[in-house]
Amino acid sequence: MMNSLETVALLSDLDLLARTRELIDQSHCTEADLLVHLGEIDERKLYLERAFPSMFELCLGEFRFSEDAAYSRITVARAARRLPAMIESLRAREVHLTGLKLLAPHLTAQNHRELLAEAAGKTKSEIQELVARLEPRPPVAPTIRKLPERSTPVPAEPTALRLGPAPAAPAREVHRPAIAPLAEETYKVQFTASRELRDKLRQAQDLLRHRVPDGDLACIVEKALDLLIDQVKKERFAVGRKPRQRSAAAQETTSRHIPDPIRREVYERDGGRCTFVDEGGRRCAETGNVEFDHLDGFALTGVHDADRIRLLCRAHNQHAAEKTYGRAFIEQARSARVSTRSRTGRGASRESTVQLDLRDPPTSLRCDQS
Repeated sequence: MMNSLETVALLSDLDLLARTRELIDQSHCTEADLLVHLGEIDERKLYLERAFPSMFELCLGEFRFSEDAAYSRITVARAARRLPAMIESLRAREVHLTGLKLLAPHLTAQNHRELLAEAAGKTKSEIQELVARLEPRPPVAPTIRKLPERSTPVPAEPTALRLGPAPAAPAREVHRPAIAPLAEETYKVQFTASRELRDKLRQAQDLLRHRVPDGDLACIVEKALDLLIDQVKKERFAVGRKPRQRSAAAQETTSRHIPDPIRREVYERDGGRCTFVDEGGRRCAETGNVEFDHLDGFALTGVHDADRIRLLCRAHNQHAAEKTYGRAFIEQARSARVSTRSRTGRGASRESTVQLDLRDPPTSLRCDQS
């Protein structure tokens, strides 16, 4: 029985091209259907049921997409829910997925059909030119810097035996992520700094000459981050704060402030990580934007009890609230929060924020001065 490679090798040139075109048509139709499904999953927030804090994390962890593929598909899927013509453009092989991703931020109900038609059949570079025309950016400041010299490869054959000029190397797009691995334990970190940040780095170098004589920036930034992380852990979760006489036992109170011993116990018990677990036993891996969640609702009990408080990421905290009170109520509460912010922001000298404990009844809506 022949494998696929052997089968393809037996095709004539015409049959090979024809079969390839058929596969391309099928792949575009499949990709279009996939985007429709991804858009519906995103709308229903099914990623939360699968212990993922976001659609992006679901695409990486469950569907095994690469970061670039996940970002492109989510961007196009969301835009296509309001502009279905994008899906049909992809299905008809008029505009490829990368082109749709580039166009998505610029498409509106009024211009999308015209722009999709203009982008039909164009390459990525040509669509980038189209986008640049839609939203021009300021010119890049001229710079002069020395680049490392490239070593000249040794020719595979004597120069005298070559016939004609050497073929040019194919152009390759350089992709520079913000954090890129250089080796197993080292990374390249690149970002744009303000003048103020540059001055602070120089001041830190001067102040730390006795500890870091060579002024190594990586060492200085790591020391600064150690201090920042310790400070934020202390402020948010009471980790590292000197314990007082108060115990971590359950406490009945009218204050929403969770006592330090309880915050510290919950944070250390949950490992600073969201505790949501799906039906398959998989736990959410999110460690950012974690919040304290009263399982019984603080407004109903008035009790801070470490055994009845857990850490949830913001997405799963809101998801739990929606399951408790319904999505319509939560959307109404969010609208009220935005409306209150707009009203207080116009005449207030200090910034006002509206906070809502989404696990508690509507009476918990309040305005706090920050």
